[in-house]
Amino acid sequence: GAIPGDYVMLSVSDTGAGMTDEVKARLFEPFFTTKPLGKGTGLGLATCQTIVQQSGGHIGVHSEVGKGTTFKAYFPRVEQPLEVAARPIQAGPLPRGTETLLVVEDEPAVRHLACSILEAQGYTVLCASNGQEGLRAVREHKGSPIRLVVTDVIMPLMGGKVMTEWLKTTHPGLKILFTSGYTDDAIAQHGVLDAGVEFLAKPYTPATLARKVRELLDC
Repeated sequence: GAIPGDYVMLSVSDTGAGMTDEVKARLFEPFFTTKPLGKGTGLGLATCQTIVQQSGGHIGVHSEVGKGTTFKAYFPRVEQPLEVAARPIQAGPLPRGTETLLVVEDEPAVRHLACSILEAQGYTVLCASNGQEGLRAVREHKGSPIRLVVTDVIMPLMGGKVMTEWLKTTHPGLKILFTSGYTDDAIAQHGVLDAGVEFLAKPYTPATLARKVRELLDC
């Protein structure tokens, strides 16, 4: 359930066909879509839910068949002003690949989404929930070489920084992309903000993740 507190609510409604209870039950599943083949990725609402949850909020939906649908996203209210960095919008298809990747993320929703995004772009993706599982996945992998690791920084049992230090001893050419939703102050002590370290802040969009992964693989 939602944590009690002050929230800012964003509501989006339409007057379309609405949804059945069966569709609503699967609405936020990655790759689930009611659109014709080739017309939708099924990642849009899954991405929205993940971003809202990473922000400490929650999202709800009310729909009636023949009347329309309303989504309500609740974000925790913050008092301090936020710095907004303008980023150019990149249009066009997302870059694809066939390399083998490892995604290490302790949040199940984020892990599922990240793996789904990269699999949709053609990659072979191994998934793990912490650094220890990540090391085991690498040891047990028998297929094509793992080219890149996408890992959260702070995780239970073993964090991303410790895991990658172990991996570098046996896979010196392995590319590493760190991710985190923590503040800069919280993760700076882990060294992932140092010069030359590749870092992607959470929440990220499917396009941002896909382009960053392709950029690192090509460099």
